[in-house]
Amino acid sequence: MIYLFPTELEALPFRKACPDAKIVISGVGMAATARTIASLGCGAGDVVVLAGIAGCYDDSLSIGEVVEVVSEECVELPERFRSSYTQPRPCTSLRGVRSNTVHTMQSVSHGAEVENMEGAVLFAMSEAMGYRAIEVRAISNRVGESFDKWRVDDALEALARELKAFEYAE
Repeated sequence: MIYLFPTELEALPFRKACPDAKIVISGVGMAATARTIASLGCGAGDVVVLAGIAGCYDDSLSIGEVVEVVSEECVELPERFRSSYTQPRPCTSLRGVRSNTVHTMQSVSHGAEVENMEGAVLFAMSEAMGYRAIEVRAISNRVGESFDKWRVDDALEALARELKAFEYAE
């Protein structure tokens, strides 16, 4: 199992909790994540877990809640060019949510519960390369909140606990 985190900050609590886990920093955004996944040469039999923080649109989600993203859409493209990626089945017992993969931090929901900056690439590359993809996000903020209100540390501690709980469950 390979754990991808966009930043070292997001990886650090899990790295401390599971020092033997294979952790790779992918970089922030779709291009950096695509480059990293391609360089790993993943294929059938590999499991890639993308983990990090997310902002939420949905008030039923709690700050610090950890969710599994089961559907991604690149909503900043014109509607006729948007791609959606849906997991064939959930991979965890976490609440499954829809997410927007965005370049900016204040996009419109379009029916998604959360937003992030890398997820669609994980699923698109999974379809192309044949590895099993799992995306797990911890809610750190409400979309549109100023950064000083984000609860990143709380979200990352919760994320590390959840990842540790299913670290070797395949």
